[in-house]
Amino acid sequence: MKFRTNRIIEKNKQGKKAIGLGLVYPSAEAIEIVGMLGNFDFIQLDGEHGLFSPESIDDMCRVADGFGLNVIARVPDISAATINSYLDRGITGVWGPHIETVEQAQALADASLFVPEGQRSWGGGRGNYYNNSALIDIPGSQRTEYMQRTNDNMLVLCQLESARAFENLDAILEVKGFDGYVFGPQDLASSMGLPGQPDHPDVVAAERQTADRIHAAGGKLHSDLLTVIELRHLIVDAAQQFAADHA
Repeated sequence: MKFRTNRIIEKNKQGKKAIGLGLVYPSAEAIEIVGMLGNFDFIQLDGEHGLFSPESIDDMCRVADGFGLNVIARVPDISAATINSYLDRGITGVWGPHIETVEQAQALADASLFVPEGQRSWGGGRGNYYNNSALIDIPGSQRTEYMQRTNDNMLVLCQLESARAFENLDAILEVKGFDGYVFGPQDLASSMGLPGQPDHPDVVAAERQTADRIHAAGGKLHSDLLTVIELRHLIVDAAQQFAADHA
């Protein structure tokens, strides 16, 4: 079994952004198409707002593995059980939503990474090659080496999407294990008393100032690491263009 390396991390080391397809509903077929097409690096699942069962995640990870694509997911919540359910399917990137405190940030990192970097639980799903030594153990390697390699290839993203999160930024930035940070303009606007106004100057300024603080601390934003095209947008844009061309 070929070990899952993370193409996003590999591209970032080369000073490049990874290219991905975003999904809010299951589509192994869409993954197969972009896999055949080439040039894509990863699939991004929105498990917070999307419709994914464990079985559908398994299927999509299986297809992605066949084409050397990584699967990353915004998980519905940051409980260890929820994150484990995604990791055991075979995702190689965890995006934790609604992080507002240092305690929540630490919980996200702990659930996403094996010791010594975290406290990820060892599972028996396909993510860990069914916990089968014949599939896991690379000749000459110990399980501890496998765990370290898995950590090295796990992308962990921390989503900051409230005024409270921004207030606690300095403490959150002290937590180790995050590859990048994500904003949530809609929820941030609501937390600032500006519901439905993600483009309000105050919201934009808050995000810009926070981005500057993250960069000054040596951190990166989600947008520094990768770029995503959403399948739902592709369908709508293409359908609108088709209808206009045949009106």
